[in-house]
Amino acid sequence: MEDSEKKPSYLNANQVIFLPLWARWAVIGILGTLALSATVCGVVFLFAKEWRDTVLPALSIAQTAAGGFAIVLFVLFAEKQLSTHRLMEKTDHFLDNHLLDSLSRIELPGVEKNKTVSVAQITRQAGIYGRRKDIYGANYEISLAEFKMRMWVGINVRRISTIYFVKVDAPADVQKISDIFKFTFGGAEKVGYHTNFEYSEIDGEHIVSMWSTVQAEQGILGNPAEQLFWVQDIAMMTQSVARTAWRNKLSLLTNAEPGPL
Repeated sequence: MEDSEKKPSYLNANQVIFLPLWARWAVIGILGTLALSATVCGVVFLFAKEWRDTVLPALSIAQTAAGGFAIVLFVLFAEKQLSTHRLMEKTDHFLDNHLLDSLSRIELPGVEKNKTVSVAQITRQAGIYGRRKDIYGANYEISLAEFKMRMWVGINVRRISTIYFVKVDAPADVQKISDIFKFTFGGAEKVGYHTNFEYSEIDGEHIVSMWSTVQAEQGILGNPAEQLFWVQDIAMMTQSVARTAWRNKLSLLTNAEPGPL
């Protein structure tokens, strides 16, 4: 079958089946009871010959009932795909934990050697649902010594967007910014990123938005290996963006919070 004929897989078969906590404990309890019963019956079978005829049918019935109950639990409560609520929880965890941890490993030797950056997720004011920016993303502030920048990362199930704002003087600077970051985003294109450069004026501040988007072939939120790959890839791209900006004396710290324009 050609790749173009394959159906998209939002969550692949490698993910662990999701069961409610009580159902998992029930299955464990049943299997534990079954194992204990088998042990007891084995001892009785070996050392109490007068009970052999009684033990064997009882053991068979217990095994059948326990096995059937376990199957029913899996059929009723196992999910081929994670629930929408569970996906939202995993989105939060991806942004609040996995990505934050990977960004914290960034090094900027041109700013300060043998140090990693400090990273904070920007929490918005009360009244903003979720206290994050633009539906499925979050803002981050990265700093080291006198260097400081902000960025926005969003994950929509299997599409990832990363946005950086650069301070400029005029609309004509778009081409200059594109040329400076040519090799930075050229490397990202090899894993599927597409980057756009767009000028905007926000509250009197002139900025160029650098927006990189990638569509993952496999589901991200239900796949730990995919999550690790993408958070590390975002961190590596961000490190390259920060180093390039520092070398070229560009500011990635704007009054406007980075995000979709």
